[in-house]
Amino acid sequence: MNVKSLGSWLALWLAAVACVGIALPLDSSADDAAIQIESAAVCQDVVDREPVGSGDVFAKETPRVFCYCRVVGAVGETQVTHNWYYKGSLKASVKLNVRSPNWRTWSSKTIIPEWTGEWMVEILSADGTPLESIIFYVQ
Repeated sequence: MNVKSLGSWLALWLAAVACVGIALPLDSSADDAAIQIESAAVCQDVVDREPVGSGDVFAKETPRVFCYCRVVGAVGETQVTHNWYYKGSLKASVKLNVRSPNWRTWSSKTIIPEWTGEWMVEILSADGTPLESIIFYVQ
């Protein structure tokens, strides 16, 4: 192969790579732009993928609370994160997979009786964009 042929071949190869690169998503946050929380609740349990015992006040004897959310608009697989805050301090961060445009998921947090007061669950997209927040109280 002479230098001229090699140069032509290299130019074609680079053009092909550039075309493939344009077809690939450059930023996964573009997929996250369509994600929305259709519904969300803090509850006492999740049964058959539905929240049970939803509320904004829970007894301090409640051993565990759940944060349920229905995520819509996902393009491809992604994640949401549930950040659990007690009196403004992060107590847990749970990453949850989202595998379809209409996906129900949940996380839970064990509550010890001494943790009375204000709680908040913040739901974030994979790129960290806040989607929803729920404030509840343990008394």
